[in-house]
Amino acid sequence: MTGSVPRRHGSHDRLRELARGVLVAVIAIAICLAALEVLLRTTHLFNASVSWSEPDSLTGFRFSAGKSYWCNKENDHPITGRINQHGFRDRERVLPKPSGTYRVCVLGDSYVEAFQVESDSTFLALTEDALRRTLPFETEVLNLGRSGMTQTEELLVLRRDVQRLEPDMVIVVFMPYNDVDDVSRRTAGSLLRPFFRHTSDGDLILDRSFNETREYRFKARLNVSKQRSALVSLLAERYNALGRSRRIAARDRANGGEVKVPFRLALCTATPGDIAVENYRLNKRLLSEMNEWCKARGIRFMIVSGNCVTSADGVSRYSEIDATFDSMFYDHDLASFADSLRCEHLGLQGAFEGHWGEGGGALHWGHWNYAGHRLVASALVAKLEAALSEEPASAKREAKIPSGS
Repeated sequence: MTGSVPRRHGSHDRLRELARGVLVAVIAIAICLAALEVLLRTTHLFNASVSWSEPDSLTGFRFSAGKSYWCNKENDHPITGRINQHGFRDRERVLPKPSGTYRVCVLGDSYVEAFQVESDSTFLALTEDALRRTLPFETEVLNLGRSGMTQTEELLVLRRDVQRLEPDMVIVVFMPYNDVDDVSRRTAGSLLRPFFRHTSDGDLILDRSFNETREYRFKARLNVSKQRSALVSLLAERYNALGRSRRIAARDRANGGEVKVPFRLALCTATPGDIAVENYRLNKRLLSEMNEWCKARGIRFMIVSGNCVTSADGVSRYSEIDATFDSMFYDHDLASFADSLRCEHLGLQGAFEGHWGEGGGALHWGHWNYAGHRLVASALVAKLEAALSEEPASAKREAKIPSGS
């Protein structure tokens, strides 16, 4: 019995030593993580920054009103600013709309959001500034773009958020880069988003089941940390990018592996495939729904078809791969579609090819560069000046625009 006491003391000593070792390790890890967080926040190593978005049970995610942003993914310097009070990357806008103001709300994806350039260098800011100089009434062009949006999210945002902004015109920028891919559950790079589908009777059914998934609930809980930690935000961003690339690879394998042209450009050929055709049919159905929504409220509607190829070399390369490739497909097809809806249309592929044909320089990094934004602004200004000069007198009175303008 007397010999057992020292053994109990020795066991307690070992437990204390183990606990002390664990505590030291935890403290060391905490210090390392804190130091890494400080490093990421101060140097933005790996382009790290705290998140400025938040979960949205209707659209997947949205920008957080009033949050500061830091972005440096394509430009040679960081782009900084603040999300406005309405939750968009735009100048502050007042409600109710100022008397005598013609307000244009623009929906679209990352090309409209345009975190690649300063807020006052986006094509929408340039368009607003130009119209203010040339039109005899105040004009506002609101940026409601958000990365990854397709016509699905645009229709939902239109119904939920846009009417309170009191627009006189709504513009939707259709970008083949992700609109054709991500509009369908079968081909989307992420499933944490809503999807519309056609029923056998031709009705549209909204599927919002993503917000009931374990992954969405986890990301919603994680968001508090993302908005406070550059490290957590960086890890989440890399995880999401990896998941998207894997899903896109799986989609391409399911569609036959190697394709002649990217999925979004299949429609520009004589053999687009059934999936691409069905996706595009849904894109157009949702555009039609937006047009009807606007028409019922006396709001003008315009479709802008973005360029589907980013360089003259790209046009030549795809034409060599498939002799039926037509880079002007979306411009021409959406112009005809807009005519059937009796709404406005502006095609940008022709403007880009005209620029290249005249020996103009590059208009893209990955997204539009400064020159690209200036080109798009020039085309949009010309279109809006013509459209607003033809505005009926009754519509001008409703918008409190001088009837002689």
